[in-house]
Amino acid sequence: MCGRTACALEPDDICKSCSFNSKTTAKGRQQPVWRDPPGGQKYYPSYNVAPGSHTPVLISSQHYQGELDTITERVIQPMRWGLVPSWHKGDPTNVGYETNNCRAEGMLEKKTYKVPLEKGRRCVVLADGFFEWKRDQGKKQPYFIYSPQDTWIKKENSDLKVKKEPIDPDQNFNVEEEHKEETEDASRKLLMMAGVFDVWHPPDNSAPVYSYSVITVESSPVMSWIHHRMPAILTNDAEIEEWLNFAEVPLRGAVQNIRPTESLQMHPVTTAMGNSRYKSPDCVQPVDLKKPKAPVNSIMKNWLSQPKKEQNDHGLSSPTKSPSKSNSPSMRPSPTKQSKSSNLMMNWLQKGKREPDEDNDSPAKKIKTCDG
Repeated sequence: MCGRTACALEPDDICKSCSFNSKTTAKGRQQPVWRDPPGGQKYYPSYNVAPGSHTPVLISSQHYQGELDTITERVIQPMRWGLVPSWHKGDPTNVGYETNNCRAEGMLEKKTYKVPLEKGRRCVVLADGFFEWKRDQGKKQPYFIYSPQDTWIKKENSDLKVKKEPIDPDQNFNVEEEHKEETEDASRKLLMMAGVFDVWHPPDNSAPVYSYSVITVESSPVMSWIHHRMPAILTNDAEIEEWLNFAEVPLRGAVQNIRPTESLQMHPVTTAMGNSRYKSPDCVQPVDLKKPKAPVNSIMKNWLSQPKKEQNDHGLSSPTKSPSKSNSPSMRPSPTKQSKSSNLMMNWLQKGKREPDEDNDSPAKKIKTCDG
């Protein structure tokens, strides 16, 4: 925990959702400035975000040493989930899952987090919400947990083009799809999770790597029935300002806002999202636990057994029509090929199935953090 999040908004909508009252009254209400990460890395909206992805992170513009602080007080820059210490040796993408989360109880003692925190590298991790699994008699039911909303806002029959990341066989199932269905309104309130970030500079002087950890605390009663840990959530702009403003608010004062909160809503979601390759909008939609669940493997087998699609004159996909001589042996699909395709698909999906354990998304790979 926290091992999976969702953030499906585009950059402009994220900035609008993070508007704030400027400390300089003459400026009034502001929006943060969006800044792409260096090195050509990208943020991709997703309903199922695993560690290693770049997600939006809110920081003070003072970190840019005068470059942006005359324009805005806050900046949103996507960073890699999984903190890479500034002294790390080797490939930064090979760090394990130990630094996805930072336990608040030891963050001022463990060098991995103490050093960047003392440098003022405090951040707010932005998300629609996060996922957690309730374990009960060997079964695991995922829940989507998010900031309180007046209602679960939806848009009827909106066209949503889900932007996907380039295919990574070790992490994400990425196929660009068109969805014509109910989706969340972009005006939903984002979850603001306290975090710590660091900057790793490669030895060849190429673009630096910005990365972060989500700070976690013991769960509040509203959350403890699902899991014993939860992110440290900042619930109002005063708390966000104190956490980000490292120049005026000392670390010892800012950590007073790192505590459990009751300000959460949650609902059960499809178990299909346990596979990090599965990124459909229904990852965050409520499900009825009283209804019987269809096994994910059966659903995929049914999909595989459907006839191939061809495009009609309007560019739309339609099922292939069977020829008039449907009983002709030469026109029947080959059982061997169909079975082989099904097996390949099933093996591929199983490879991507990574359900987080109590504190991490996958079995931990060790990272040398020089904490001794």
